[in-house]
Parts: sequence; C-alpha cells; structure tokens
Amino acid sequence: MNILRSLDVLLALQSVSSPFLDVVMRGLSFLGSEFFYFAILVLLYWRVNRRLSIQLATVTLLSLYLNFLLKDFFAFPRPEGPGLRILEKTSDFSFPSGHAQSVTSFFFFLALSLKRSSLFVLAGVLAFLVSLSRLYLGVHYVQDVLGGVALGFAFALGFWLLFRNLFLKAFSPLFGLLVLIPAGYALFFFASSHLGLVVAGSLTGALAGHLLSLWIGLEERIFKATTYLLGIAGLVILYLVGKRMAPPSDFWLFFRYLLLNLFATFGFPLLASFGER
Repeated sequence: MNILRSLDVLLALQSVSSPFLDVVMRGLSFLGSEFFYFAILVLLYWRVNRRLSIQLATVTLLSLYLNFLLKDFFAFPRPEGPGLRILEKTSDFSFPSGHAQSVTSFFFFLALSLKRSSLFVLAGVLAFLVSLSRLYLGVHYVQDVLGGVALGFAFALGFWLLFRNLFLKAFSPLFGLLVLIPAGYALFFFASSHLGLVVAGSLTGALAGHLLSLWIGLEERIFKATTYLLGIAGLVILYLVGKRMAPPSDFWLFFRYLLLNLFATFGFPLLASFGER
C-alpha cells in the first residue's frame, strides 16, 4: 500500500468523526486560508511592526503563488473513493497542499525572524494540525501535506536568509517601485488560476503601498483601537464594492486586490496619520 496516496489513512481519520470534530477541523483549516493571512497581516502592519509584516506578506503570498503554479503543473487529482466524506468544496488540484505550505511559511518565517523557541514550537504544532485537518476534511493525501510543509519551510528559510543580506537595504523605495512594475506584470501574466490572480494582485498592491510609504517618509505608528476598526471597516467596504462591480475580467480581479492591499499599506495609514495628529 502506498501510504502517501492512500485513502485508508483518510478513512481512518474520518472513522472517529463527529459534528464537533468537523467544526474543529474546519477551524484549524481556516488558519491556512488567504482570509486569515490578510486579517493577521493587516493587524501586524497597523499595530505591531511594518517591516516584519511586509516581509511576512511577501513570503506567504509568494509561497501561495508558487503553490498554485505547482498544482497546475503536477495536476494530481483530489482524493475520492467509496466512503470518503469531502467536507470542503475545492476547484483546483491536490499537490502540494496550499494550506500546509502557507501556514508553514508564515509561522516558521515569523519564528526565524523573532528567534523565539516558543514560536518554533507553535509553528511545528500548527503545521501538523493544519495538515491533519486537510486529511480529515478529505481534500488531500498524505503526500500533499508533506510536500506543502517541506516547500513552506524551504520558503521560510530561504527568504529569511535573503532578508538578512545587507545589500537589500541599499536599494531606494523609488528603485523598488520601478522594479515592481514589471514584476507585478509578470505575476499577473503567469498566474495560473483566479486564486493566483488574487495573490498576485495582493502582493503587488501590498509592496507598492509599503514602498510608497517609505518613499514619502510616512511615519510608522501604532494605530489606536478605534482607528484600527475604522480601517477594517474601510477595507470591508472596498472589498464588497469591488466584488459587486467586478466585470468578468482577469485584469479586474488582479487590479481589485491590488487596490485593496494598496489601501491597507498606504492609503489608510496616510489618512490615519492626518486624523491622529
């Protein structure tokens, strides 16, 4: 039996299923979703540390972008078979697991950056639990989550080493913006799915906003709770308006998420800087 692509492992996990456990596993799986990362990264950017937040966003979003490319390249089908419950609707391929990869990239990069042993333990526990949830929900084989965790850790380590290089500090924000124009176009052009376009637009917008903030010398500040909540409301309104007026266009999908993240890293911090003076 090939345990890496065996339905028996998934069926064994689901043999102890219950309505309560279904809810728990869906909750754990949410920790690897794009919505979770957007919420936590905005919180970190507005309330904790701007530089660390944009590095986390870069690592996590690029990791997800590569994941979507690899899924289409390998084109491995999702699990299916007699007795298997599929507890989450999916529309893409199986390998590697995007949830396992993103949660590993995010939390191991955070642990490496802050150099705290407790965060390494947390990263390992969350990578295991999110991977387990993907198996329980019937949407991945063992090989999918193992591949996702391995790629996620490689991304975290590789970018941590890259960001430690001093030469990166020599580049001006204006130079970064000029480089981002063709880089953003490349991300748009090579995106292999709608989710890839979402990630490409989000990363381009987040980086553009951060570089603009640095270029004009926008002071980093920790927003008050009321200001933070106003910003979240603004993001929700922008998201809903953009979704409602969205034409069936790949470019609009990319551009909508670019604007949303540009507002998160530049537009709202700029407005808030006037309001809190």
